[in-house]
Amino acid sequence: MDVLHVIFAWTAFAVFHSLTVSEGYEDLARRWMGNRAYDGYHRLLFTAYSLFAFLLLVLYLRSLPDQPLYRLEGAGRLLLHAVQLSGAAFLFWTPWDLKEFVGIRQWERSRKGTPREPGRNGRLFTGKAYGIVRHPLYFGISVILVFHPVQSRATLVSTAMMILYFYVGTFFEERRMVRTFGQEYRDYQRRVPRFLPVRWPR
Repeated sequence: MDVLHVIFAWTAFAVFHSLTVSEGYEDLARRWMGNRAYDGYHRLLFTAYSLFAFLLLVLYLRSLPDQPLYRLEGAGRLLLHAVQLSGAAFLFWTPWDLKEFVGIRQWERSRKGTPREPGRNGRLFTGKAYGIVRHPLYFGISVILVFHPVQSRATLVSTAMMILYFYVGTFFEERRMVRTFGQEYRDYQRRVPRFLPVRWPR
């Protein structure tokens, strides 16, 4: 039953997060806030309430009874940590703008009177880690989670739910990318794998 509680909690968070990144919600927020306020402050607000929702999720999960599954020591632990480090290195090899991601640069541009000036995250970049997989941040985080040398029942189910949400989310993200970049992104999709750095036979 506790596993079902974990699944339900992650599903509720995924639905909430998906709704608040949907284009329908963003259009509604833009109409309510106005273009200038939306461009300048919405991303910061989104980051704040997404972080709040995630903290609530973590607190709820920590309140549930849990059961240890395994705890590797010695060479096995070092090996898994080495794989985790490779995942972290992949994240650092991914060129992304943290200030743009959380909304600080949008706020700065708004203060300067140019809130709609495109940032680096608004341009299609296909180099470095993006030349290995189309969603390197999701892949790097997944590697770190999967190869953790200490797992309980709750953390294992949480890891599976997060990776599932990452993977499903790529389809919705890429629909938006195709609408934004058109044929350029379709060509990129043909060249580079989606989630795993593996070319599957068609």
